[in-house]
Amino acid sequence: MTIKTLRRAALAAAICSVSTGIFSSGAMAAGFGLQESSTSGLGRAFAAENAIGDNAAILARNPAGSALFNEMAFSVGVTYVNPEIDAAGTTDYYLLTPTGPTLAGSVYAKANDYASSAAVPNAYLAVPFDDCWSFGLAINTDYGLETDFDSDWPVTHIADKTELISVDIAPSVAFDYNNQFSIGVSVNFLYADATLKSKVPNNFLLDPLAEQVLGTSVSNAKLLDADGDDWDYGWSIGALWRSVDGRTRIALSYQSELDPEIDADVDSDLLRAYDNAGNVVGTFHNERANLTLDLPDIAEFGIYHRFDEHWGVAFGALWTDWDDFQRLEAYFPDQRVNGNPIPDYNPLHIKEENFQSGWRYSLGLEYYPCDEVTWRVGYAYDEGAARDGLNHDGIEESAAYGLGGGLGLPVTWRSLSIPDADRQWVTFGGTFKFNNQLSIDAGLAYLWGDDEPIQEFQALPLTDTVGLGTYFNGGTTNLEAWLVGASLNYSF
Repeated sequence: MTIKTLRRAALAAAICSVSTGIFSSGAMAAGFGLQESSTSGLGRAFAAENAIGDNAAILARNPAGSALFNEMAFSVGVTYVNPEIDAAGTTDYYLLTPTGPTLAGSVYAKANDYASSAAVPNAYLAVPFDDCWSFGLAINTDYGLETDFDSDWPVTHIADKTELISVDIAPSVAFDYNNQFSIGVSVNFLYADATLKSKVPNNFLLDPLAEQVLGTSVSNAKLLDADGDDWDYGWSIGALWRSVDGRTRIALSYQSELDPEIDADVDSDLLRAYDNAGNVVGTFHNERANLTLDLPDIAEFGIYHRFDEHWGVAFGALWTDWDDFQRLEAYFPDQRVNGNPIPDYNPLHIKEENFQSGWRYSLGLEYYPCDEVTWRVGYAYDEGAARDGLNHDGIEESAAYGLGGGLGLPVTWRSLSIPDADRQWVTFGGTFKFNNQLSIDAGLAYLWGDDEPIQEFQALPLTDTVGLGTYFNGGTTNLEAWLVGASLNYSF
Protein backbone atom coordinates (compact mmCIF):
# COMPACT_ATOMS: atom_id res chain seq x y z
CA MET A 1 0.00 0.00 0.00
CA THR A 2 1.44 3.41 -1.00
CA ILE A 3 2.19 6.13 1.52
CA LYS A 4 -0.37 8.39 -0.25
CA THR A 5 -3.05 5.79 0.37
CA LEU A 6 -1.81 5.36 3.93
CA ARG A 7 -2.13 9.11 4.56
CA ARG A 8 -5.64 9.09 3.17
CA ALA A 9 -6.55 6.15 5.39
CA ALA A 10 -5.02 7.99 8.34
CA LEU A 11 -7.15 11.07 7.81
CA ALA A 12 -10.23 8.94 7.31
CA ALA A 13 -9.52 7.04 10.49
CA ALA A 14 -8.85 10.24 12.40
CA ILE A 15 -12.08 11.89 11.40
CA CYS A 16 -13.98 8.64 11.82
CA SER A 17 -12.62 8.23 15.33
CA VAL A 18 -14.27 11.44 16.44
CA SER A 19 -17.21 11.84 14.10
CA THR A 20 -18.58 8.42 14.86
CA GLY A 21 -18.09 9.12 18.55
CA ILE A 22 -21.00 11.53 18.47
CA PHE A 23 -23.17 8.57 17.60
CA SER A 24 -22.14 6.39 20.50
CA SER A 25 -25.51 5.13 21.58
CA GLY A 26 -24.74 3.36 24.79
CA ALA A 27 -27.59 4.38 26.97
CA MET A 28 -30.80 5.61 25.49
CA ALA A 29 -32.08 4.33 22.16
CA ALA A 30 -30.94 2.48 19.06
CA GLY A 31 -28.25 4.11 16.99
CA PHE A 32 -27.79 7.54 18.56
CA GLY A 33 -31.38 8.55 19.25
CA LEU A 34 -33.01 9.63 22.48
CA GLN A 35 -36.44 8.56 23.71
CA GLU A 36 -36.67 10.89 26.71
CA SER A 37 -39.48 13.19 25.59
CA SER A 38 -41.59 13.13 28.79
CA THR A 39 -41.63 11.89 32.36
CA SER A 40 -45.13 10.38 32.16
CA GLY A 41 -43.98 8.47 29.08
CA LEU A 42 -40.87 7.29 30.90
CA GLY A 43 -43.02 5.55 33.50
CA ARG A 44 -44.72 3.33 30.87
CA ALA A 45 -41.57 2.84 28.69
CA PHE A 46 -42.98 5.41 26.21
CA ALA A 47 -45.72 3.03 25.09
CA ALA A 48 -48.33 4.86 22.98
CA GLU A 49 -46.55 8.12 23.68
CA ASN A 50 -48.10 9.58 20.51
CA ALA A 51 -51.64 8.62 21.57
CA ILE A 52 -52.36 9.03 25.30
CA GLY A 53 -51.87 12.75 25.87
CA ASP A 54 -51.53 12.84 29.66
CA ASN A 55 -50.10 16.32 29.15
CA ALA A 56 -48.75 18.59 26.42
CA ALA A 57 -45.64 16.38 26.04
CA ILE A 58 -47.56 14.38 23.41
CA LEU A 59 -46.48 17.12 20.99
CA ALA A 60 -42.97 15.67 20.88
CA ARG A 61 -44.36 12.56 19.18
CA ASN A 62 -47.58 13.66 17.47
CA PRO A 63 -48.47 17.19 16.25
CA ALA A 64 -52.15 16.21 16.35
CA GLY A 65 -51.95 16.00 20.15
CA SER A 66 -52.81 19.65 20.80
CA ALA A 67 -56.40 18.85 19.77
CA LEU A 68 -56.85 16.89 23.02
CA PHE A 69 -56.83 20.02 25.20
CA ASN A 70 -59.80 22.29 25.88
CA GLU A 71 -57.63 24.91 27.56
CA MET A 72 -54.07 26.09 27.33
CA ALA A 73 -51.69 23.44 28.71
CA PHE A 74 -48.03 23.69 29.59
CA SER A 75 -45.53 20.99 30.56
CA VAL A 76 -41.86 21.25 31.49
CA GLY A 77 -39.55 18.48 32.68
CA VAL A 78 -36.12 16.93 32.75
CA THR A 79 -34.74 13.39 32.62
CA TYR A 80 -31.37 12.59 34.16
CA VAL A 81 -29.60 9.81 32.28
CA ASN A 82 -26.78 7.90 33.98
CA PRO A 83 -25.33 5.41 31.48
CA GLU A 84 -22.52 2.99 32.14
CA ILE A 85 -20.61 1.48 29.25
CA ASP A 86 -17.52 -0.59 29.96
CA ALA A 87 -15.16 -2.13 27.42
CA ALA A 88 -12.01 -4.21 27.56
CA GLY A 89 -9.63 -5.75 25.08
CA THR A 90 -6.13 -6.23 23.74
CA THR A 91 -4.55 -3.58 21.54
CA ASP A 92 -1.82 -4.71 19.12
CA TYR A 93 0.50 -2.14 17.51
CA TYR A 94 2.11 -3.01 14.18
CA LEU A 95 4.87 -1.26 12.26
CA LEU A 96 3.78 -1.17 8.62
CA THR A 97 6.74 -1.21 6.25
CA PRO A 98 7.26 -2.07 2.57
CA THR A 99 8.58 -5.48 3.65
CA GLY A 100 5.47 -6.24 5.68
CA PRO A 101 3.97 -5.73 9.15
CA THR A 102 5.85 -6.29 12.42
CA LEU A 103 4.19 -6.59 15.83
CA ALA A 104 5.78 -3.82 17.91
CA GLY A 105 3.78 -4.03 21.12
CA SER A 106 0.64 -5.33 22.77
CA VAL A 107 -1.36 -4.14 25.78
CA TYR A 108 -4.58 -5.18 27.52
CA ALA A 109 -6.71 -2.42 29.01
CA LYS A 110 -10.17 -1.66 30.36
CA ALA A 111 -12.31 1.43 29.85
CA ASN A 112 -14.90 1.83 32.59
CA ASP A 113 -17.95 4.09 32.50
CA TYR A 114 -16.88 6.09 29.44
CA ALA A 115 -20.35 7.42 28.59
CA SER A 116 -21.06 10.64 30.50
CA SER A 117 -24.24 11.36 32.45
CA ALA A 118 -26.52 14.14 31.23
CA ALA A 119 -29.76 15.97 31.94
CA VAL A 120 -32.26 15.98 29.04
CA PRO A 121 -34.80 18.84 29.39
CA ASN A 122 -38.07 19.39 27.55
CA ALA A 123 -40.92 21.91 27.38
CA TYR A 124 -44.30 21.90 25.62
CA LEU A 125 -47.25 24.20 25.07
CA ALA A 126 -50.72 23.42 23.67
CA VAL A 127 -53.08 26.29 22.82
CA PRO A 128 -56.64 25.60 21.60
CA PHE A 129 -58.06 28.37 19.39
CA ASP A 130 -61.60 27.04 19.08
CA ASP A 131 -63.44 23.71 18.90
CA CYS A 132 -61.55 22.73 15.74
CA TRP A 133 -58.13 24.38 15.63
CA SER A 134 -55.20 24.32 18.04
CA PHE A 135 -51.54 25.29 18.15
CA GLY A 136 -48.62 23.40 19.70
CA LEU A 137 -44.97 23.99 20.47
CA ALA A 138 -42.49 21.28 21.41
CA ILE A 139 -38.90 21.90 22.54
CA ASN A 140 -36.91 18.75 23.24
CA THR A 141 -33.94 16.76 22.01
CA ASP A 142 -33.85 13.71 19.76
CA TYR A 143 -30.08 13.10 19.59
CA GLY A 144 -27.14 13.68 21.92
CA LEU A 145 -24.53 12.25 24.27
CA GLU A 146 -20.98 12.52 25.54
CA THR A 147 -18.26 9.88 25.66
CA ASP A 148 -14.88 10.46 27.27
CA PHE A 149 -12.05 7.94 27.52
CA ASP A 150 -9.09 8.27 29.91
CA SER A 151 -6.06 9.96 28.35
CA ASP A 152 -3.98 6.78 28.59
CA TRP A 153 -6.60 4.55 26.93
CA PRO A 154 -4.47 2.68 24.31
CA VAL A 155 -6.71 3.66 21.39
CA THR A 156 -7.58 7.32 22.01
CA HIS A 157 -6.61 7.83 18.36
CA ILE A 158 -9.61 5.62 17.53
CA ALA A 159 -12.01 6.69 20.30
CA ASP A 160 -11.40 9.61 22.65
CA LYS A 161 -13.74 12.47 23.67
CA THR A 162 -16.91 13.40 21.81
CA GLU A 163 -19.96 15.49 22.62
CA LEU A 164 -23.19 16.19 20.77
CA ILE A 165 -25.93 18.56 21.89
CA SER A 166 -29.09 18.92 19.83
CA VAL A 167 -32.34 20.84 20.24
CA ASP A 168 -35.52 20.21 18.28
CA ILE A 169 -38.02 23.10 18.11
CA ALA A 170 -41.34 22.11 16.53
CA PRO A 171 -44.28 24.53 16.17
CA SER A 172 -47.42 22.71 15.04
CA VAL A 173 -51.09 23.16 14.16
CA ALA A 174 -53.87 20.60 14.49
CA PHE A 175 -57.45 20.25 13.25
CA ASP A 176 -60.05 18.31 15.22
CA TYR A 177 -63.17 16.79 13.69
CA ASN A 178 -66.15 15.97 15.92
CA ASN A 179 -64.00 15.36 19.02
CA GLN A 180 -62.97 11.99 17.59
CA PHE A 181 -60.42 12.45 14.84
CA SER A 182 -57.59 14.97 14.67
CA ILE A 183 -54.72 15.55 12.30
CA GLY A 184 -51.68 17.78 12.83
CA VAL A 185 -48.52 18.94 11.11
CA SER A 186 -45.36 20.58 12.41
CA VAL A 187 -42.15 22.14 11.15
CA ASN A 188 -39.10 20.72 12.93
CA PHE A 189 -36.07 22.97 13.40
CA LEU A 190 -33.01 21.05 14.56
CA TYR A 191 -29.87 22.62 16.02
CA ALA A 192 -26.83 20.38 16.45
CA ASP A 193 -23.52 21.28 18.12
CA ALA A 194 -20.59 18.87 18.19
CA THR A 195 -17.18 18.87 19.87
CA LEU A 196 -14.91 16.08 18.66
CA LYS A 197 -11.41 15.16 19.81
CA SER A 198 -8.87 12.46 18.99
CA LYS A 199 -5.20 12.19 20.03
CA VAL A 200 -2.27 9.86 20.54
CA PRO A 201 -2.57 8.13 23.94
CA ASN A 202 -0.78 9.58 26.94
CA ASN A 203 2.25 7.48 27.94
CA PHE A 204 2.05 5.88 24.49
CA LEU A 205 3.54 2.38 24.59
CA LEU A 206 5.58 2.94 21.41
CA ASP A 207 6.71 6.47 22.22
CA PRO A 208 10.41 5.47 22.61
CA LEU A 209 10.24 3.92 19.16
CA ALA A 210 8.42 6.98 17.79
CA GLU A 211 11.19 9.22 19.13
CA GLN A 212 13.78 7.12 17.28
CA VAL A 213 11.82 7.24 14.03
CA LEU A 214 10.49 10.80 14.20
CA GLY A 215 12.96 12.47 16.53
CA THR A 216 10.24 13.64 18.90
CA SER A 217 7.66 12.31 21.33
CA VAL A 218 4.13 11.82 20.03
CA SER A 219 2.35 11.11 23.34
CA ASN A 220 -0.73 13.35 23.63
CA ALA A 221 -0.19 14.70 20.09
CA LYS A 222 -3.43 16.15 18.80
CA LEU A 223 -4.74 14.06 15.92
CA LEU A 224 -8.02 15.91 15.44
CA ASP A 225 -9.79 18.62 17.41
CA ALA A 226 -13.04 19.77 15.80
CA ASP A 227 -15.88 21.98 16.90
CA GLY A 228 -18.93 22.88 14.80
CA ASP A 229 -22.67 23.29 14.56
CA ASP A 230 -25.55 23.61 12.11
CA TRP A 231 -29.30 24.15 11.74
CA ASP A 232 -31.59 21.98 9.64
CA TYR A 233 -35.34 21.61 9.26
CA GLY A 234 -37.87 18.89 8.51
CA TRP A 235 -41.52 18.15 9.17
CA SER A 236 -43.86 15.84 11.05
CA ILE A 237 -47.44 14.71 10.53
CA GLY A 238 -49.74 12.82 12.87
CA ALA A 239 -53.28 11.50 13.19
CA LEU A 240 -55.18 10.62 16.36
CA TRP A 241 -58.52 8.82 16.79
CA ARG A 242 -60.40 8.38 20.06
CA SER A 243 -63.62 6.52 20.76
CA VAL A 244 -66.85 8.29 21.70
CA ASP A 245 -66.52 7.19 25.32
CA GLY A 246 -62.87 8.31 25.39
CA ARG A 247 -61.59 4.92 26.56
CA THR A 248 -59.65 4.05 23.41
CA ARG A 249 -57.10 6.10 21.49
CA ILE A 250 -55.17 5.10 18.38
CA ALA A 251 -52.44 7.21 16.79
CA LEU A 252 -50.07 7.14 13.85
CA SER A 253 -47.30 9.72 13.38
CA TYR A 254 -44.33 10.28 11.11
CA GLN A 255 -41.22 12.48 11.33
CA SER A 256 -39.15 13.23 8.23
CA GLU A 257 -35.43 12.64 7.91
CA LEU A 258 -32.97 15.43 8.67
CA ASP A 259 -29.57 16.12 7.12
CA PRO A 260 -27.66 18.71 9.17
CA GLU A 261 -24.25 19.61 7.78
CA ILE A 262 -21.84 20.23 10.62
CA ASP A 263 -19.56 23.17 9.79
CA ALA A 264 -16.44 22.51 11.82
CA ASP A 265 -13.05 24.11 12.49
CA VAL A 266 -10.38 21.41 12.62
CA ASP A 267 -6.97 21.52 14.34
CA SER A 268 -4.32 18.82 14.25
CA ASP A 269 -0.67 18.32 15.21
CA LEU A 270 -0.23 15.53 12.66
CA LEU A 271 -2.52 15.91 9.63
CA ARG A 272 -0.93 17.80 6.75
CA ALA A 273 -2.40 20.84 5.01
CA TYR A 274 -1.55 21.97 1.46
CA ASP A 275 -1.37 25.29 -0.36
CA ASN A 276 -2.73 26.00 -3.84
CA ALA A 277 0.57 24.87 -5.40
CA GLY A 278 0.34 21.49 -3.69
CA ASN A 279 3.07 22.18 -1.11
CA VAL A 280 2.78 21.07 2.51
CA VAL A 281 2.25 24.20 4.61
CA GLY A 282 2.05 22.61 8.05
CA THR A 283 -0.79 20.90 9.77
CA PHE A 284 -4.47 21.73 10.09
CA HIS A 285 -5.20 24.94 12.01
CA ASN A 286 -8.81 26.12 11.97
CA GLU A 287 -9.23 24.13 8.77
CA ARG A 288 -12.80 24.26 7.51
CA ALA A 289 -14.60 20.92 7.16
CA ASN A 290 -18.19 19.87 6.44
CA LEU A 291 -19.71 16.61 7.62
CA THR A 292 -23.28 15.72 6.69
CA LEU A 293 -25.28 13.55 9.09
CA ASP A 294 -28.10 11.50 7.59
CA LEU A 295 -30.59 11.36 10.45
CA PRO A 296 -33.43 8.86 9.96
CA ASP A 297 -37.13 9.30 9.40
CA ILE A 298 -39.35 7.79 12.11
CA ALA A 299 -42.84 6.27 12.13
CA GLU A 300 -44.76 5.46 15.33
CA PHE A 301 -47.97 3.58 16.07
CA GLY A 302 -49.69 3.74 19.47
CA ILE A 303 -52.87 2.34 20.97
CA TYR A 304 -54.26 2.97 24.44
CA HIS A 305 -57.34 1.46 26.08
CA ARG A 306 -58.81 2.15 29.50
CA PHE A 307 -60.68 -0.92 30.72
CA ASP A 308 -62.48 0.71 33.63
CA GLU A 309 -61.99 3.43 36.22
CA HIS A 310 -58.88 1.72 37.62
CA TRP A 311 -56.90 0.13 34.75
CA GLY A 312 -55.50 1.10 31.37
CA VAL A 313 -53.04 -0.48 28.94
CA ALA A 314 -50.82 1.02 26.23
CA PHE A 315 -48.87 -0.50 23.35
CA GLY A 316 -46.42 1.22 21.03
CA ALA A 317 -44.34 0.30 17.99
CA LEU A 318 -41.73 2.74 16.67
CA TRP A 319 -39.83 2.19 13.41
CA THR A 320 -36.59 4.10 12.75
CA ASP A 321 -35.19 4.12 9.22
CA TRP A 322 -31.53 3.76 10.14
CA ASP A 323 -30.85 2.43 6.63
CA ASP A 324 -30.50 6.13 5.71
CA PHE A 325 -27.27 6.22 7.71
CA GLN A 326 -24.91 4.24 5.50
CA ARG A 327 -21.65 6.15 5.47
CA LEU A 328 -19.76 9.22 6.63
CA GLU A 329 -18.16 11.63 4.17
CA ALA A 330 -16.27 14.82 4.92
CA TYR A 331 -15.47 17.78 2.67
CA PHE A 332 -12.48 20.09 3.11
CA PRO A 333 -13.42 22.86 0.65
CA ASP A 334 -10.28 24.95 1.23
CA GLN A 335 -7.91 22.07 0.44
CA ARG A 336 -7.31 22.88 -3.25
CA VAL A 337 -4.46 22.61 -5.72
CA ASN A 338 -4.46 25.04 -8.66
CA GLY A 339 -7.99 25.98 -7.66
CA ASN A 340 -9.24 22.41 -7.90
CA PRO A 341 -10.47 20.50 -4.84
CA ILE A 342 -8.05 17.80 -3.70
CA PRO A 343 -9.92 14.60 -4.62
CA ASP A 344 -8.80 12.76 -1.48
CA TYR A 345 -10.41 15.49 0.65
CA ASN A 346 -13.52 16.36 -1.39
CA PRO A 347 -15.21 14.18 -0.52
CA LEU A 348 -13.23 12.04 1.83
CA HIS A 349 -14.97 8.73 2.32
CA ILE A 350 -14.60 8.08 6.04
CA LYS A 351 -16.43 4.95 6.98
CA GLU A 352 -19.21 2.63 5.95
CA GLU A 353 -21.55 2.43 8.92
CA ASN A 354 -24.15 0.26 7.19
CA PHE A 355 -26.77 0.82 9.89
CA GLN A 356 -29.97 -1.21 9.69
CA SER A 357 -33.53 -0.04 10.31
CA GLY A 358 -35.23 -1.44 13.37
CA TRP A 359 -38.23 -1.47 15.68
CA ARG A 360 -38.85 -0.51 19.25
CA TYR A 361 -41.79 -2.29 20.94
CA SER A 362 -43.21 -1.08 24.24
CA LEU A 363 -45.99 -2.12 26.61
CA GLY A 364 -47.29 -0.03 29.49
CA LEU A 365 -49.82 -0.59 32.26
CA GLU A 366 -51.53 2.20 34.22
CA TYR A 367 -53.40 1.98 37.51
CA TYR A 368 -55.70 4.74 38.80
CA PRO A 369 -56.44 4.18 42.51
CA CYS A 370 -58.15 7.58 42.76
CA ASP A 371 -58.66 10.75 40.75
CA GLU A 372 -55.47 12.33 42.10
CA VAL A 373 -53.00 9.46 41.53
CA THR A 374 -51.81 7.44 38.55
CA TRP A 375 -49.24 4.64 38.74
CA ARG A 376 -47.36 3.28 35.70
CA VAL A 377 -45.11 0.35 34.81
CA GLY A 378 -43.63 -0.50 31.42
CA TYR A 379 -41.39 -2.76 29.38
CA ALA A 380 -39.71 -2.13 26.03
CA TYR A 381 -37.51 -4.03 23.59
CA ASP A 382 -35.33 -1.80 21.43
CA GLU A 383 -33.52 -3.23 18.40
CA GLY A 384 -30.00 -1.87 17.88
CA ALA A 385 -28.98 -0.13 14.65
CA ALA A 386 -25.37 -1.37 14.42
CA ARG A 387 -25.11 -4.55 12.40
CA ASP A 388 -23.78 -7.80 13.78
CA GLY A 389 -21.03 -9.62 11.91
CA LEU A 390 -17.86 -8.51 10.16
CA ASN A 391 -17.04 -5.39 8.15
CA HIS A 392 -15.41 -6.76 5.01
CA ASP A 393 -14.07 -3.32 4.02
CA GLY A 394 -12.16 -3.21 7.30
CA ILE A 395 -10.87 -6.74 6.78
CA GLU A 396 -9.65 -5.88 3.27
CA GLU A 397 -7.92 -2.75 4.56
CA SER A 398 -5.90 -4.73 7.11
CA ALA A 399 -5.19 -7.39 4.48
CA ALA A 400 -3.68 -4.71 2.21
CA TYR A 401 -0.98 -4.21 4.85
CA GLY A 402 -0.24 -7.92 4.98
CA LEU A 403 -1.93 -8.52 8.33
CA GLY A 404 -3.67 -11.77 9.12
CA GLY A 405 -1.33 -13.62 6.80
CA GLY A 406 -2.53 -11.38 3.98
CA LEU A 407 -6.12 -12.44 4.60
CA GLY A 408 -6.90 -9.57 6.95
CA LEU A 409 -7.91 -9.27 10.59
CA PRO A 410 -11.50 -9.71 11.82
CA VAL A 411 -13.15 -6.26 11.97
CA THR A 412 -16.70 -5.77 13.25
CA TRP A 413 -19.31 -3.23 12.17
CA ARG A 414 -19.83 -2.42 15.84
CA SER A 415 -17.13 -0.10 17.18
CA LEU A 416 -15.98 1.39 20.49
CA SER A 417 -17.60 4.64 19.46
CA ILE A 418 -20.84 2.86 18.54
CA PRO A 419 -21.27 0.01 21.06
CA ASP A 420 -24.85 -0.39 19.90
CA ALA A 421 -26.85 -3.46 20.92
CA ASP A 422 -30.42 -4.61 21.41
CA ARG A 423 -31.78 -3.21 24.69
CA GLN A 424 -34.48 -4.01 27.18
CA TRP A 425 -36.23 -1.47 29.41
CA VAL A 426 -38.17 -1.83 32.66
CA THR A 427 -39.81 1.33 33.98
CA PHE A 428 -41.93 2.69 36.79
CA GLY A 429 -43.60 6.07 37.39
CA GLY A 430 -46.60 8.04 38.55
CA THR A 431 -48.55 11.30 38.53
CA PHE A 432 -50.05 13.28 41.39
CA LYS A 433 -52.73 15.90 40.71
CA PHE A 434 -52.93 18.76 43.18
CA ASN A 435 -56.07 20.08 41.46
CA ASN A 436 -57.58 20.32 38.00
CA GLN A 437 -54.78 22.65 36.87
CA LEU A 438 -51.56 21.42 38.47
CA SER A 439 -49.90 18.01 38.47
CA ILE A 440 -46.40 16.53 38.77
CA ASP A 441 -44.89 13.41 37.20
CA ALA A 442 -42.00 11.21 38.28
CA GLY A 443 -40.44 8.25 36.50
CA LEU A 444 -37.62 5.73 36.84
CA ALA A 445 -36.17 3.35 34.26
CA TYR A 446 -33.42 0.77 34.02
CA LEU A 447 -32.19 -0.53 30.67
CA TRP A 448 -29.51 -2.97 29.63
CA GLY A 449 -28.00 -4.62 26.57
CA ASP A 450 -25.93 -7.73 25.89
CA ASP A 451 -22.16 -7.62 25.74
CA GLU A 452 -20.93 -7.56 22.15
CA PRO A 453 -17.56 -8.18 20.44
CA ILE A 454 -15.71 -5.15 19.05
CA GLN A 455 -12.73 -5.45 16.69
CA GLU A 456 -11.29 -2.35 15.04
CA PHE A 457 -8.30 -1.57 12.80
CA GLN A 458 -6.68 1.79 11.98
CA ALA A 459 -3.55 2.80 10.05
CA LEU A 460 -1.53 6.01 10.58
CA PRO A 461 1.66 7.21 8.83
CA LEU A 462 4.84 7.84 10.80
CA THR A 463 7.23 8.59 7.91
CA ASP A 464 7.08 8.26 4.12
CA THR A 465 7.90 4.58 4.44
CA VAL A 466 6.71 3.51 7.89
CA GLY A 467 3.19 3.44 9.26
CA LEU A 468 1.51 2.42 12.51
CA GLY A 469 -1.29 -0.10 12.50
CA THR A 470 -3.54 -0.40 15.56
CA TYR A 471 -5.81 -3.38 16.11
CA PHE A 472 -8.26 -3.53 19.03
CA ASN A 473 -9.66 -6.97 19.81
CA GLY A 474 -12.19 -7.01 22.65
CA GLY A 475 -15.74 -5.90 23.33
CA THR A 476 -18.17 -4.34 25.73
CA THR A 477 -18.29 -5.82 29.21
CA ASN A 478 -21.25 -3.78 30.46
CA LEU A 479 -23.99 -1.73 28.82
CA GLU A 480 -26.68 -0.34 31.09
CA ALA A 481 -28.30 2.90 32.22
CA TRP A 482 -30.50 4.37 34.92
CA LEU A 483 -32.92 7.15 34.05
CA VAL A 484 -34.90 9.31 36.46
CA GLY A 485 -37.29 12.08 35.43
CA ALA A 486 -39.59 14.71 36.86
CA SER A 487 -42.00 17.17 35.24
CA LEU A 488 -44.60 19.76 36.09
CA ASN A 489 -47.86 20.19 34.16
CA TYR A 490 -50.19 23.15 34.31
CA SER A 491 -53.36 24.12 32.46
CA PHE A 492 -54.82 27.63 32.32
